[in-house]
Amino acid sequence: MSASRALDMYDRIYTTEFPEFGTGPVPVESYISPEYFALEREHVFRKSWLLFCHDTEIPEPGDFIVKDIAFLGTSIIVARGIDRKVRAFHNVCRHRGGKLVFESGRDHAKAFVCPMHGWAYGLDGALRGVPEQDRFFGLDKKQCSLPAVTYDTWNGFIFIHAQERPAQTLREHLGSLADAMDGYPFEAMHLVAEYEATLKANWKIVLNIFQESYHVAMVHRSVVPTQVATGPNGAGRLVYFRLHGKHRSATLPRNPDFKPSPTEALAAEFSSGFSKMVDGSSPDELWPGMNPGRIPNFSFDINVVFPINFIDLAQGWYFTYEFWPISVSETRFITKLYFEKPTTWSQRIGQEFTIVQVRDGLMEDLPMLEPNQDALMSGAIKEVLLSDQELAIRHHHHVLDSTIRRAAESGMP
Repeated sequence: MSASRALDMYDRIYTTEFPEFGTGPVPVESYISPEYFALEREHVFRKSWLLFCHDTEIPEPGDFIVKDIAFLGTSIIVARGIDRKVRAFHNVCRHRGGKLVFESGRDHAKAFVCPMHGWAYGLDGALRGVPEQDRFFGLDKKQCSLPAVTYDTWNGFIFIHAQERPAQTLREHLGSLADAMDGYPFEAMHLVAEYEATLKANWKIVLNIFQESYHVAMVHRSVVPTQVATGPNGAGRLVYFRLHGKHRSATLPRNPDFKPSPTEALAAEFSSGFSKMVDGSSPDELWPGMNPGRIPNFSFDINVVFPINFIDLAQGWYFTYEFWPISVSETRFITKLYFEKPTTWSQRIGQEFTIVQVRDGLMEDLPMLEPNQDALMSGAIKEVLLSDQELAIRHHHHVLDSTIRRAAESGMP
């Protein structure tokens, strides 16, 4: 890349290229208003495809994942059946509505048995056994399967939908963002780490810090002080913003002058990970599905799947974010890291360095969020100001407001 192109990459102003989003302040209301949160729940969350997991997380028959989805008022099971097919159900017994699995998380079972009265369901959701069945009146077990949840898959990712017949298929919802990521070898990866936290902050407060790098120079002074926000990109700016309808992407370059510590150098030598420098300007070096701008010193691509998910791609590993709203001021945050399966212990140790580094980075990010929510709730300010580096946040607000406004104008329930 020439010096002039590098300068353009870091100094380019993106926001003015999208005049429909404006450049003015954004109202605080959507972060603190219960009424706005109710509109989001009805017109956004209930009408969108939401990332639940990747099918490599439940590889064997009997493997399942349970999640409580607060804004839908339900708990959902995604399980792999004896026939190896994946299915999704509401976590509720057809007898008297008891919960089949009490704890959220990942587990293995041969069947789902209600702990209250012993009704038993197969991994396909069919009702298999009823204690004292002869004491029921006209009970037809074929009509008492677990209530199904709408789901679909893309590249192994399992998405759920609150509606029985969504207006769009999953592929239609993802649109050109799916086109951009197609070809990335998701199926070659496996889950290596998962972190969760419940935060007393609006879901957008939590989501926003991960779709801008303006905070990196201040917040991440301990974990990644020189990997990003030094050298020619002293402000740690994201580059090559691209919009995909409701979704958005950007690329985070690495500092080409970064001098790794001995531990970082060793980790980069033996495995892919955050410490590994990649010459993204060479298409032959990179996996497909990422860095379409061929940005040199490539770190990773941020891919925001509207409304509450990220799928961020790097060479040899990727990670996802889930932002599950609980209330207007509470969010369940989940991040998962996926790597190629190591073939040597040195590769495994190298991967562990990135796992720990991501963990430590999150421990710097997350403490920023609850105080942010408290300050907004104080009412001291009515608007927030966004820079060009916060274009993704501006776009997110534009999409949310537009979606809610269109629903209101159409009279949709």
